[in-house]
Amino acid sequence: MGMEGKVALVTGAGSGIGAAVARRLDAAGARVAALDADSTAVELVGGTLWCGMAVRAETGDPAQADSAVAAVVDHYGRLDLLVTTSPALPCPHHAPTPGSAAPVTATSGRDGEPSPAVTAAGDGPTPLDLDDEAWHLVLGTRLDAAFYTTRAALRAMRAAGGVIVAVSVACPDLPHQAAAAGGVRGLVRALARHAEPLGVQVRSLSARCTPDPAEVADTVAGLAVTTGGPTWALDSPAGSP
Repeated sequence: MGMEGKVALVTGAGSGIGAAVARRLDAAGARVAALDADSTAVELVGGTLWCGMAVRAETGDPAQADSAVAAVVDHYGRLDLLVTTSPALPCPHHAPTPGSAAPVTATSGRDGEPSPAVTAAGDGPTPLDLDDEAWHLVLGTRLDAAFYTTRAALRAMRAAGGVIVAVSVACPDLPHQAAAAGGVRGLVRALARHAEPLGVQVRSLSARCTPDPAEVADTVAGLAVTTGGPTWALDSPAGSP
């Protein structure tokens, strides 16, 4: 499908990859709903879109994920594309260079406090010192969120079909992010078979460590309008996710 006039929902759109994807799809002519737990950030991104809306929700909560998808369908009348993204934690081996953006920190989404496990580039946790809170936070905001929003989108798309692209970023030095990314890829493989009879294509895009948001956004835009297999790899040594 082409993007002109299509309705797209992008999660994690308040910054980074999600914001880049929202702007890329908007430039391609889609009507974009930008979703994020940070209401201020997502309102700023939504304000830059030619034809879009901002949705504030924590998609790790199934009720909020359902409500967010319902709000988009109520506003636009349908949903053609879902792109799930989440902020990438700073890679311990890719410290920012002078003048580059400040490193991202893991936050709870509710109180905005940094996770004690990862606070700056170069401070990646080992399995021995990764605390329970940081583990559950990352899996909740990535794997749980991807499932809840995808489930809600499938329910909305089953009458007319659509495309779902789940973006994940894996870092071998961050066990919780690697586990979440692997879970997202496995989830896509399982869901793709069940979604196909509904006319919905489910795909994953796997990126490795500090990806270029613009490159990821371009790849997502391509996956949204082409047919073929359910998965795609970006910067994967093995050539597959």
